[in-house]
Amino acid sequence: MRFPQVRHPGRLVAVVAGVALVIAVFGSTCSAPERATLPPPDPTATTQPAETTTSVDHSRTVLQAVAGQTTTSLAEFGDAILSGDVTGPSGPVPGAIVRIERLVGDAVQVREVRTGDDGTWVLEGLPGGRIRVRAFAPPTLAMLEPEVFFLTESQPRELRLVVREHQGILVLSDVTPPAPTVGDTVSLAVRVVEKVVGDDGVARTRPLPGQPVQVRSAGWELVDAPSATDSDGVAVFTYRCEQTASVTATAVVPAGAEERTFPLEVPSCAPRPTTTTTTTTEPDGVTPPSGPTTTEDD
Repeated sequence: MRFPQVRHPGRLVAVVAGVALVIAVFGSTCSAPERATLPPPDPTATTQPAETTTSVDHSRTVLQAVAGQTTTSLAEFGDAILSGDVTGPSGPVPGAIVRIERLVGDAVQVREVRTGDDGTWVLEGLPGGRIRVRAFAPPTLAMLEPEVFFLTESQPRELRLVVREHQGILVLSDVTPPAPTVGDTVSLAVRVVEKVVGDDGVARTRPLPGQPVQVRSAGWELVDAPSATDSDGVAVFTYRCEQTASVTATAVVPAGAEERTFPLEVPSCAPRPTTTTTTTTEPDGVTPPSGPTTTEDD
């Protein structure tokens, strides 16, 4: 077998060399890459959640009720003007307290002013609204009823306030049983109190413990009598109804060198009720019916 003759052997060598170079380059490029080795995870590392910018709709969220009280800001100053005077049993009352209360729903705003030497007073800068006013001078003088009205800021208002005396000793009594009969033992409780006016302007009574007290009575027999009141201002006297009679009683309370007397309302000793037995006698030969009789027609 004869091969064709190569006319340019140099060119052939160059072509073969170029082809070999291309095969070498593409072979290295297309070979499988080496796999990278990852480091082991760090057990102390914390994973943070991915941040989001999506807004959450809370328009349908139901809020739980919270215990408490809703407070409303009330106006403390205005243009209204109140003025007047305070008089008592002896005329103008200097140094008396005039309490002005502005009523707004359940809330109460309180302002106070004192009367001058002539018993007059004035208070400016009040907001309008429903107003309650009362005057007092502890511990003896107070108003029986407050003045209540609606105050407008456009027109000043003048008040004439009258205070009454509330002082001295008061004696109250209670009888048990309330309707005694002959032979009953009766307890007469006498309570001795003092009338005073508190710093809040309220007239009230307070008990007088250890207060000497006596009871002068007629119509029943005395069994036991204390000499003074107990810690509640009460002294209990014991009597016995010996006979049917009208009863009178008067409490006597020493006041310095004098004695003050207080008539008491007490019941009379009534007769003991008697038992009445009624007997019905029938004529001879007649037997009383034992009950209703029913007759039927034939």
